[in-house]
Amino acid sequence: MRVRVNLLPTKRETKVLDLDEHATVEGAIRAIGLLPDGWLAVRRHEPLPLDETLEDDDEIDLISVVSGG
Repeated sequence: MRVRVNLLPTKRETKVLDLDEHATVEGAIRAIGLLPDGWLAVRRHEPLPLDETLEDDDEIDLISVVSGG
């Protein structure tokens, strides 16, 4: 299945991934080579858990998590 992933706000780029059927948000993040704990996934303005199953032609935004003091 094909999924479009928008990396925001720091990278501002879009990746198109070909993933296995029943791939999860975590799988998509790892397919890009990123660590899941550093990103918040959003689809149509709704946050997604890491175990959410993606669908063919999904488009999700990955927003980098910033922490510090």
